[in-house]
Formats: sequence, structure tokens, C-alpha cells
Amino acid sequence: MIESTAVKNASLFSGVLTEFRTLYTSEVVNKAKQHGLEITHDYATKEHAIPLPATLSMLLGKNLGERASESETMLYSPYPFPWRQEEGGLRDQFKEEAWRSLSQNPDKPFYRFIERDGHKRLRYAIADVMRPACVQCHNSHPESPKTDWKAGELRGVLEVDFLLDQVIAQTQADLKGTTAIFGGIALLGVIGIVSVIGRLHRTSKELQQRVEERTAELAEKAQMLERSNRELDQFAYVTSHDLKAPLRAIANLSLWIEEDLEACLTADTRQQMALLRGRVQRMDALIQGILEYSRVGRVAEESGSVEVATLLEEVIDSIDPPPTFTVDVAAGMPVIETQRVRLQQVFANLIGNAIKYREREEGRVEVSVEDVDGFYRFSVSDDGPGIAPEHHEKIFGIFQTLQARDKVESTGVGLTLVKKIVEDQGGEISLSSDLGEGTVFRFTWPKETKS
Repeated sequence: MIESTAVKNASLFSGVLTEFRTLYTSEVVNKAKQHGLEITHDYATKEHAIPLPATLSMLLGKNLGERASESETMLYSPYPFPWRQEEGGLRDQFKEEAWRSLSQNPDKPFYRFIERDGHKRLRYAIADVMRPACVQCHNSHPESPKTDWKAGELRGVLEVDFLLDQVIAQTQADLKGTTAIFGGIALLGVIGIVSVIGRLHRTSKELQQRVEERTAELAEKAQMLERSNRELDQFAYVTSHDLKAPLRAIANLSLWIEEDLEACLTADTRQQMALLRGRVQRMDALIQGILEYSRVGRVAEESGSVEVATLLEEVIDSIDPPPTFTVDVAAGMPVIETQRVRLQQVFANLIGNAIKYREREEGRVEVSVEDVDGFYRFSVSDDGPGIAPEHHEKIFGIFQTLQARDKVESTGVGLTLVKKIVEDQGGEISLSSDLGEGTVFRFTWPKETKS
């Protein structure tokens, strides 16, 4: 801080002297010459004479230094005028180094901090460059030691020699004041920190108590939920069993009646009996679909390593598509650590629907996959009748079908179940389709296991 302040002061001081000299030359000397005044170094012994710019600058620097900053001001070069032979020239190592440095870099000051008589001082030098207005005067002066000056050449060095006692004293005083201020701030900070820590400690205790209370509440609710899930599973199982039992009895009775009255039944009666059994099968499938839908996201399934290619082979085999229908599985199916039954249900519904809703004997389904960040995106596409855009959202609603159930047996639960399974795994499902252009179902399935 002391050195920085001293350099700044020296720069300002030397800058003031340079500016004064320039102003004196342009505003005083030139006008004095027009009025016949002599510009000389020994102006004090002559009438109608004023001092040279350099002479007056040195006198000003000396007076300012003695009164204010105890500084010395010097102007020197290797080419001193005769009347400055005793004090001019490069008389010590600093002056020689300053001349060499400023000759190479006239825009950069040259300075050194030194010790003299037990005091620290700053010697600060700047370049005194020959100005175009001064070239003629210097080259034509009868006592000039150099008569081939050119504008821009280094003609001298302006040095300010500063005693740093005052700067050191002022800086130390400022530091003491600053230290006191920072000490006060630090004390306030410590008090504030202690207060904050106390408050945080109290708040932490309160939060801990709330967390413990909340944890106890959640544990109790978790037990209640677990108990409720067990009761719901038992209820669903019993209900499913109690509903399916009469359905099976109805189906069996219809067969027995048809066998007993075989000789008396007409073709219409036989058709009606077949429709009766079809309704029984639909009701049985509907009950099973609702049961599966209720278990998604509520009943934990075991996770394991699933080879998707092998899983698809099993699904296709269980569906048993007609010989005229082709199901192609693209190469590169991944191996996933996941819930096997859930992924199987998704593929079974999507592939099964493609086969169920075909309008021709022949058909084709393609299953492919692509890697998208933390998911696999599976696609199940078919060349079937397609789905109009206005029905794209409707088909995912429960009990929603696009064709009459008498035409195609359907519970309206399959795609609803698929959507719930996929979203429960953190994925998404969508479709692209239009009438007569087939359908593509796309769903994402996480790479990481979801327990």
C-alpha cells in the first residue's frame, strides 16, 4: 500500500510539472518572444528576461518539495548546457539506468525504492521528449551541446525523489483505523453468528421433533395402507372367485342343456347358446382385467433379468397367431432388470390387439426398439385398419372399444391396463395412426429397475 501510494503521488507530481512546463512554453514563452523579452537561465541578472521552461520547472519543483512532500526534483541528460555542468549529466547508477530504460520505453516510468540515511525513498523518473516546437530552439542555441535534435527523441529525464516518511505514517494511521473498523465488524459478525447458531439449534430441535412426529404418523399410515392393501387383495380375490364360479356354472349348464336337448335345438337356438357362452367368457375376462388393473402400482412385483427377445417369443407363442399372420421382432432387443410380468402384459395386449382387430386374414406386426437416454423406446406397429385421430385418447379409457363387442370380443380394459403399467414404471405411451394406414404404439421402459 505504501509503495503504491508513493508511486501514485510521484506520478501526479511529475505530471503536474510536465503540464506546467508545456503550458508555460506555449502560453508565456512564445508571447514573451514576440514582445522582445529574453528567455534565459540567468534571468535574475538581466532586464527584460524571463526564465527558461526547464529552469522555472525545476524552481517550482524545489519549492513544492520543500513545503509539502520533502521531495527533490531533477532534470538531467547526457547533454547538459554549460551552466548546468556541475549538476547535470548522468552522475549515478540510477540516472544511467533511467536514461537507458526511458530511451527504449519512453511511455513507461522508471522507478526504484531505496534506503538513504535510514529513510525509505522513491526515485521516480519519466521521459522528457523533444517537442516539435522546441527542436529549432535547441539546435540553434549557441551554447547547445547537441545541434541535431529531432522531434520525439529523448532529450532528458525528469526525476522526482520522494521521502516516504509522511506516506508511511499516513498509511499506518489509515491501517489502524481500518483495523479498528474491521475488528468492530468482526465482533458484530461473531455476535451475529452466535445468535444465528443459537436460533438454528432451536430450529433444528423443533424440526427434528416435527420430523419424528411426522415419521410416526407416516409409519402408522403405512401400516394402515399395508393392512388396507391386504384387505383389498383378499376382497378382490374373493370377489373374483365368487363371480367366476357362477359364470363357470352358467357355461357348463349351457353345454349340458345343449347336449340334453340336442335333438330338439334349431340352428338359431344353437347360435343363441354359443352367444351365451361368449358373454360368459367376456365377463370372465373382464373380471380378470379389472383385477389386474387394481393390482398395478399397489402390489409389488419381483424384479429380475429379462431377455426381451425371449419374452417376446413366449408372448407370441401364447397368443398363437394364425398362420397367415407374421410377427417380426427386430434384432438387438435388450436385457433389462425389470418386472417380467408387467412387461409381458404390455406386449401381450399390444400384439394381441393387432391380431384381434385385423380385417384381413393375413397381416403383419413388427416389434422394434431404440435407446433414448435412461429408457428403451419399444414400437409395436401393424398394417391393420388403423385408428382415426379423434379416437387416439379414447382408446386408453377403461371399458372403451371402437367396435361392437358382438363383432369383436373385447373387455375395453387392455389398453387402459397397458397405459397404467407403463406410467407406473415411469414411462410414456403414445400412438401414431390414421384410418387405413395401420397403427404404431410406442412406449418407453426404464433401463433401471423399479421395485
